[in-house]
Amino acid sequence: MIPGPSEPEPEVLAELSLPILPHYGDKWMAVYQDTTAMAQKVFRTKNEVIILPTPGHLAVEMAVENLVDKGQDVFVCVNGFFSETIVGMANAVGAHPVIISSGLGTGPTLEQVKSAVEARGDPAGKSIFLVQNETSTGAATDPADIFRYAKSKGMLTALDSISAIGAMDVRVDDWKVDYAIGYSSKALGGVFGAQPIAIGEEAWRSAKGKEGKIGSTFLDLNAWREAIDVDSSWGHPHPTSMPTSVVVALRKALSMAIGEGLENRYRRHADAAKELREGLAALGLELFTDSHFYSNAVTVAKLEGKLNAEFRARLVKDYDIMIAGGLGELKGKIIRVGTMGSSARHEKVMTALTSFGAVLKQLRA
Repeated sequence: MIPGPSEPEPEVLAELSLPILPHYGDKWMAVYQDTTAMAQKVFRTKNEVIILPTPGHLAVEMAVENLVDKGQDVFVCVNGFFSETIVGMANAVGAHPVIISSGLGTGPTLEQVKSAVEARGDPAGKSIFLVQNETSTGAATDPADIFRYAKSKGMLTALDSISAIGAMDVRVDDWKVDYAIGYSSKALGGVFGAQPIAIGEEAWRSAKGKEGKIGSTFLDLNAWREAIDVDSSWGHPHPTSMPTSVVVALRKALSMAIGEGLENRYRRHADAAKELREGLAALGLELFTDSHFYSNAVTVAKLEGKLNAEFRARLVKDYDIMIAGGLGELKGKIIRVGTMGSSARHEKVMTALTSFGAVLKQLRA
């Protein structure tokens, strides 16, 4: 019940037992294209999708490398540990991060974004980064109005949907997202190591304008563009080798999400998260996240001091259930429980809550 990685569905794990494909050739090309086409459906986009064989962190760093110029303002909506890491990435490329802080347990608002953008002169060509689901605080943000406003000002938009995709709606085209990051092994229920990224024309154009100036050949979208345009002819539409079995597993996870029906899947996650929140409250735990920003994928409750570590340790020892603690300034102050993929089901939530109740009873005795 941690907020990622999630436990893959059995059907996804079964894909790992299939014969290993080489990362080039006609058969592989068909698998890769089938996977990216299904990812487009989940992203709700016509934009090109690539599969990046890395952690999600590098998928975010790829956005910074290709969308942000040295010495340029970059607007970063910060509301937790993971959005804060983007500030460090912007500093690493010599940019000037403009932090739009909304506080822990909440999310950025359109008014906050407008105020920050309008205070910095002409924003055209500058980027804004937003984390749709801040896993460290359980706060989910609707990016629609923020990104539509940003595009009306000629800005580039980057969306981290790492812990959102598969659990809540992602609408790349409708929200006008130039660069959207998905993730295989959280709410999609795939296996770690193959991250789908939806890249729009303006993001590709930004990368082209930075050709020769990007500090990483692996993260350079120009290298990916060349591989797609040139090396697809022999079934190698990426500038690196690929963990083919992990991509095959991702294809199965995407197929299952689409087969379930995206709206049905998001409703299942919402119902599981609501049941978990109500159950934690019934156990006497105070929820950390502002109710206007509740997430389908992760629920956060306050639990401080020695009780925090002991509670999590007892859950693992006595019930083989793992949950997460706090990160950064919230370390030792909160617990984080995931409802992602296979864990977003009534029976899993009830099993967890029953175990939580038993451990809390022991610790409070």
